[in-house]
Amino acid sequence: MSEPEYALGRTAGEYDRLIEQAQIMRPLTERMLHSAGVRPGMHVLDIGCGVGDVSFLVSEIVGGAGSVVGVDVDRAALEVAAGRRAAGGIGNVEFGAGSIASIAFDREFDAAVGRFVLMFIDQPTAVLRRLREVLRPGGIVAFQEPVGDVHGVSSTRQPLLSSILDLLTATFERSGAHPSIGQDLYALMLEAGFEPEPTPIAEIALHTGDQLPGARRWALFARSLLPKILEYGLATEAEIDVETLEARLGDECHTAGGVIPLTYLMVAQWAHKPERS
Repeated sequence: MSEPEYALGRTAGEYDRLIEQAQIMRPLTERMLHSAGVRPGMHVLDIGCGVGDVSFLVSEIVGGAGSVVGVDVDRAALEVAAGRRAAGGIGNVEFGAGSIASIAFDREFDAAVGRFVLMFIDQPTAVLRRLREVLRPGGIVAFQEPVGDVHGVSSTRQPLLSSILDLLTATFERSGAHPSIGQDLYALMLEAGFEPEPTPIAEIALHTGDQLPGARRWALFARSLLPKILEYGLATEAEIDVETLEARLGDECHTAGGVIPLTYLMVAQWAHKPERS
């Protein structure tokens, strides 16, 4: 199971962006976890855990009687996650390095979860089948993945925002990632042998007002992707001008009198492993 290049990079700045992004995503992910049936006492696997935010959120839900194992291929991100775990005194989370295909687990899990993960995996069905192997009968799989189109929100009144969103999506696609995989989650889980929930959640976080964290979010996204944007020849540094991008996005939104998205449209899909295989 190969993986597309992680176009956002593995830098301290990108890890900070992930932590900031997690604050925005928290209520959406919390809704998915509760809707999927994650509850106190469960033992949960978090794949592609990165710097740990989904693992920490799950740990709050499962409590001291439950546990969370977070896995990722990025050892530097796991070091950040471990430091945050120690600083927070979180005792029911452990982290491990490696791909889901290569790690041997000594237990079955009640649930396996992930966010912004399958979009970076070349063979998502194979990964889901692997998760099916490590789940108990009736266990839960739940993922939150993007549909890379928010033009219905940004509208033609915000051409700069629309152009930046198009650029980010094009960069992900050029890297081999799947920025619209959210719309395929039901079919992927069905193909992997799960029984998917027929009514997934699709939602987007928006913001209006004088403070526009959405402008900052997309500017940080562009900054993380800038090396790949330049490498792929999708735009020049002068055309993007990341140093002024946040201010320009904010000014455009105010002028348009509109709203600015904080996230892509996110699809939360969950499923159960059949009680009998």
